Amino acid sequence: NYMRSIGLVAHHDVTATCMKKDGIDEKDVNSDTSFKLNPLPDYGRSGDTLAFFIGNSKALWPYFLDWMRKKSLSDPNTSIPNPLDSYTTETISTAIQRFAGNTLSHEIFWGHDISPERLVDLNRASMVSRVCYFCDKLHLSVHPKFGSWVGFRAVVVLNASASHLGGSEPPPPLTSLISEDERILAEAALADALRATSEEYQSTGGMTLETARKWAEMRNCVSLGREYKYSSLQSQYHYLKDPKFLREATTKTS
Repeated sequence: NYMRSIGLVAHHDVTATCMKKDGIDEKDVNSDTSFKLNPLPDYGRSGDTLAFFIGNSKALWPYFLDWMRKKSLSDPNTSIPNPLDSYTTETISTAIQRFAGNTLSHEIFWGHDISPERLVDLNRASMVSRVCYFCDKLHLSVHPKFGSWVGFRAVVVLNASASHLGGSEPPPPLTSLISEDERILAEAALADALRATSEEYQSTGGMTLETARKWAEMRNCVSLGREYKYSSLQSQYHYLKDPKFLREATTKTS
């Protein structure tokens, strides 16, 4: 219920799932990547370890904006360098603390933490936990309900047994959720977005709104879940992290 109240799980909009290392090996989360990642800890449980994979649909956005407005009201002069990361860190940490209490040790690996010792391949985590289908060619995760319009926030590993989940065999991986025609369109859109991004970073060191829209269009090539597409402001902020989009969004919905 708490996860629903903060927009990380919105009623049936569930993108948080459990992983049992006995069947879905957390080591698989950080394997077969183009660079070496550390395996996730298992507290010496030889695979019988409980973990959560946490993400969000567009349902997060209004809760995040409400959090921003409350922060502004409590301290009008406050400046939060990375507001969305701060929001997810605060709310997920609170939710996990409520779940774990003061006796169950745990570690949280954040999607926004890119330090080598803490880095986790969240796309692979979504795949091995059977939350999403992952398309290697597009480097795109697709959820069975929300399509490509999902965000990944964290993997939480707890010093607790997962045997109560039952079964030693993981469910089968999700089959492709992208049609061949969609894949072809998305590959062309991805190439266009990569080319524009490369040119802009070489000339300006940043990304323009036009290029951000190219990235969003690549995701929009997938028809599944298109009704859960991010709003324009949410999408623009997602790609550009420009505070002006956040100010506009909080003003519009206040």
